[in-house]
Amino acid sequence: MRRATAAEVGRWDELVLANPGGGHILHTRAWADFKSRWNWRPEFLIDDGHGQDGAPLAMVFFRRGIAGFGDLWYAPKGPAVASVGDVAAVLADRSSFDGGFLVKVEPELLGDDVTGRDLAAGGLRRATADVQIHGATIVIDLDRSEEDLLASFKSKTRYNIRLAARKGVVVRHARIAPDTLDVMYRLMAATARRAGFPLRRQEYFEDYWSAQAAAGQGDVFLAMLGDEVLSGVFVQRLGHRAWYKDGGSTKRHSDVMAPHLLQWEVMRRLRTEGVRSYDLVAVPRRDELREQHPLWGLYRFKSGFSDRITEYVGTLDLPLSEAKYALWNRVGERAAAWYSTRVRHNLLY
Repeated sequence: MRRATAAEVGRWDELVLANPGGGHILHTRAWADFKSRWNWRPEFLIDDGHGQDGAPLAMVFFRRGIAGFGDLWYAPKGPAVASVGDVAAVLADRSSFDGGFLVKVEPELLGDDVTGRDLAAGGLRRATADVQIHGATIVIDLDRSEEDLLASFKSKTRYNIRLAARKGVVVRHARIAPDTLDVMYRLMAATARRAGFPLRRQEYFEDYWSAQAAAGQGDVFLAMLGDEVLSGVFVQRLGHRAWYKDGGSTKRHSDVMAPHLLQWEVMRRLRTEGVRSYDLVAVPRRDELREQHPLWGLYRFKSGFSDRITEYVGTLDLPLSEAKYALWNRVGERAAAWYSTRVRHNLLY
């Protein structure tokens, strides 16, 4: 693994798109630049041996200094490789992670395909907790006719989509502007309060919403009844992939089922733009499907579009210092998270 050249960084998203699987939005230049404004330093790294069809594998690792430990390195939803063995091979040159005490990675490998023996062979450990909440997700296949796509939904979801349209709900693609971003955040905040989720401050969301929209990689869609906004989503997209990143709704007029029509119209638009898969992002793992789970409400809604859960291996740790890693798991991560939340008013990751 090596640092990307200036020329490679200059065409970074092109390299990411050539990664196996079509690349991930969290490795794009816009996301790297955004995170650099929120206490992370992006490192653009290249592996020349594990790309697709001879292309280099392009990865963004984010690093931040942790007092008393050194640098924490983190690759969200990456690297984009085919096996745990490939992950270990990509990470084999420890000198790439100068100043580091721990490397965290999140390859999108199916959890059922990874064993403890595989991880041990590569010097990897399962993290005590996943960083991203979408270790389990539902991915909608958009690479089919609109009729077949609609027919694949549960009957109740199809009914709710038609009900919303009959009740006069209209979905519009909203321009990125201060009023739009403010409405979107207020919808998210209302939903977070009802569900008991923590929510970062508004400036954080507005920063990446604006950055990704400017890069052509993010869009806000709003479902409206007359002049009233009932529901909103921020959708990320890269090449043939898209992600339901953020969403929220009001309890007013909940009987008109605006979120169902909103997601359907988003899928219809993505299809016309060549997107083939739409990741709904976060649901409980299969062995955690119960009403007490904090993501149960999301699952109940999303499973109306498909109940096929995809489970990834989750966050993996590569300790660079065993002593510091043990201390990090015992008290360090909790202390860093407390400091980030209470002092910086932001989440650690």
